[in-house]
Amino acid sequence: MKIITKTRLQQKGWNDVDIVNAEQALERDLRYDVHFSKIVFWSAIIVIVFANIVVAGVLIPFLIALNQGVLYSAVIILAGTVGFLYNFLITDIGHLERKHHVLAGILIPIVALGNIVVVVIFSNKVIQDAKIPNVQHDPYMIGVVFAVAFILPYIIDRIRLMVVGRKMAA
Repeated sequence: MKIITKTRLQQKGWNDVDIVNAEQALERDLRYDVHFSKIVFWSAIIVIVFANIVVAGVLIPFLIALNQGVLYSAVIILAGTVGFLYNFLITDIGHLERKHHVLAGILIPIVALGNIVVVVIFSNKVIQDAKIPNVQHDPYMIGVVFAVAFILPYIIDRIRLMVVGRKMAA
């Protein structure tokens, strides 16, 4: 507990034993909060990975039927939607360290990129085998577009928080 807070509590008539008990109770609650935040963090990661898999599955008919322009629009909309969910889940978890945000910021886009690349390769195989009159899509380009649109809400939120933080500091 901060020295200033201890001094205020002593001025209000708290004795040293009560202050130590309060410190221990607060420390115990903080450890539980940190542990619970880690559980919520990993649960959110799992939810986002499954959401990416579902979105990748939903994209299969779009990949087979749509041309480049409309396809990229659908990819951006779906990726942005899941990215918004990702940002909402990750940023609202308290007691996360910077390493957790970095891990999530690297791991989830890589998983999203991998999912999309696999799905595009699969849909290209379907287009080829079924002789559908559509072009073969570049799996890496679509994957990169998906990953960028996915992570964009998170990046925008981080920039917004930096700008708000600077305005409050000024």
